[in-house]
Amino acid sequence: MLFLASGYNSFFDMKRFPAILLLLLIFTGSCKSADEPPQNANFPGLESMAKEFLKKNSIKGMAVALFTGDEILWKINLGKSTYGFPVNDSTLFSIQSVSKNMTALAVMMATEEGLVSLDSPIKDYLPGFTVNSCFDENPTEKITLRMLLSHTSGLPHEAPVGNNYDFSFPSREGHLASISESWLRFPPGTGYSYSNQGYDLAAQIIEAASGKSFFEYIDHKLFQPSGMKHSTLNGEKFRKEYNKTEGVMNSVRVKHYPIPLIGAGAVYSCLSDMVKYTRIHLNNGMHKGMQIAGNASLKEMYMVMLNNYGLGTYTDSLEGSWYLNHNGGGYGFGASMIWFPEYNIGCVVLANKAVDCYSLASSLISQYLQLTNPDRIKDTKRTEGFYPLVNKEMPVISGTNFCRGDSVYKEAWDVYTGDYELLYGGMEYKWYARLAFSLGYRPNKIKVVRKENELWLTGNFGESKLYEHLPGIFFTRSGSTLNLQKTPSTFNNITLKKYR
Repeated sequence: MLFLASGYNSFFDMKRFPAILLLLLIFTGSCKSADEPPQNANFPGLESMAKEFLKKNSIKGMAVALFTGDEILWKINLGKSTYGFPVNDSTLFSIQSVSKNMTALAVMMATEEGLVSLDSPIKDYLPGFTVNSCFDENPTEKITLRMLLSHTSGLPHEAPVGNNYDFSFPSREGHLASISESWLRFPPGTGYSYSNQGYDLAAQIIEAASGKSFFEYIDHKLFQPSGMKHSTLNGEKFRKEYNKTEGVMNSVRVKHYPIPLIGAGAVYSCLSDMVKYTRIHLNNGMHKGMQIAGNASLKEMYMVMLNNYGLGTYTDSLEGSWYLNHNGGGYGFGASMIWFPEYNIGCVVLANKAVDCYSLASSLISQYLQLTNPDRIKDTKRTEGFYPLVNKEMPVISGTNFCRGDSVYKEAWDVYTGDYELLYGGMEYKWYARLAFSLGYRPNKIKVVRKENELWLTGNFGESKLYEHLPGIFFTRSGSTLNLQKTPSTFNNITLKKYR
């Protein structure tokens, strides 16, 4: 892992922005809203938990709220943005993979309009899109939107261009085009593999079907009707906002790193907007008397496919009650949204560091229920019609599927053996990180080695025997791709550099 670091950049040019106007802008954003809880002091244990979490994880700034479908129960803003200003209800954070829940909801809205079908092959919407597979000649005839949203398409996590290791400001078009270079990990619909690529393709499908950019579609269909006036997928709009924070990454200089993951992790939002969004789920798709999303669409999202995952939603149970959630972490941000329908309660945590915000959110809800509802009295009518939130028609797993090939060692493979590091493109490191790298430190590395009469991959990502599908293209038993054919080489689409 990279080194621990914190800090912030000064964004304001005081010659161009009068000081009095700056102060008005900052402190107006921190005024109490109509949702301000009257007595946070009623729950001192919650405040202690939040402050301890901030301190333990060395988080610079964090925003937290606990709420019902129509009332703020408790909230707190702690610390500062990376620009040095106190975090408030309107401070914009990247919510990372929590964006997937919004993307899934946008897809459900498009199905309600008749623009797309969850079970139509993606080639119907993206006829020019291709992807590599050793299982099917034409996998895009089998991959569906439902598979993209449930992580059952077989697509790997990262795209070759524009991923969680690539901060080199790639274009969105270049990022999407690179997905075609990926190799499927298993036949479509036969397994689970968490994939950013699937959600970015889903966003592209909405663009193709609606004739609008995904920015415009989700803003028109979700953000505006829900009163989420600060939220955006437009990175340029975020960059121009003053009440925002960048993410803090270990040993990396704090600056704005654009996020190309349009459907998987590109939403910027704030505490007040995220409360409004989570309430759409708590209130069966309603916002102030207006139906934002159909209740049937929400039920579809909650139906588990594999690995406790439905469509952009994790479903599980805690202390005898069902809960739903999604979490995010990357680019120096952490986020979590969680809600218990039967208790009519939700929690949102936003942080400017990639930490486990779910652990705090779930602990706060448990603590609040212990204080106010120790007998765990719940309203099961709120889950009528979809309890227990399990899809009985889940995909069938037909054993371990991976691309098999030659496994008996060949002399031609000698050129592939050695030590490789995974490269982080575009990051601007602090001096001590650069010094460590110059002295030979490698944060993430793999080895390709000969073991008796086989070729193996070992290192930070486990170990596996390798199978050569095509010259220089190997697969592990879990379906990961080691592509030593291309220059530069890649592992799971992450760029490699051989150093010995």
